Amino acid sequence: MDGERRRPILGTVRMTKLFRGRFDCRVDQKGRIIFPSTLRDALPQNSLDFVVTNGLSSQKKFLDIYLKSDWDKLEDKISQMPSLNKNVQIYQRFYLSGGQGCSLDGQNRLNLPLNLRKYADVQSDVVLVGMGHKIELWPSQLWEQVQEDMAKEFDSVLANVADLEMDMVI
Repeated sequence: MDGERRRPILGTVRMTKLFRGRFDCRVDQKGRIIFPSTLRDALPQNSLDFVVTNGLSSQKKFLDIYLKSDWDKLEDKISQMPSLNKNVQIYQRFYLSGGQGCSLDGQNRLNLPLNLRKYADVQSDVVLVGMGHKIELWPSQLWEQVQEDMAKEFDSVLANVADLEMDMVI
């Protein structure tokens, strides 16, 4: 990149790095999922509060789930961005405004807000995907399509990610 340094989009935000793995789950009639024990075991002590929001990747809709403490850090960082910038406004209107708090209940269920379930077309079968500092929730059939698309591009993506790592070392 001819000496250019890549600047992180949101600067440095220290977030929890604990969610990994893929989990097939069912949504009950009331819109609740049982939070997988592997993910529960990875939670910091007394961290049962989450924020769920809209997600969008390549025009495919899903939900993002953050620990409340990590969501607060994200909001703080975004509040430092120029509020008159059109892209910041769009991001806030889409991503931040969709954020809704929810907590694990006594039976380790997470109640997904109805409007977000409708947004992502969440029916009964979903996949939770650990992404380090957040969890993505995908309708199962859509996740299968995403997996197929990613597999087709993986060689190219791998090369690009390897280049990013080299940029970090330099």
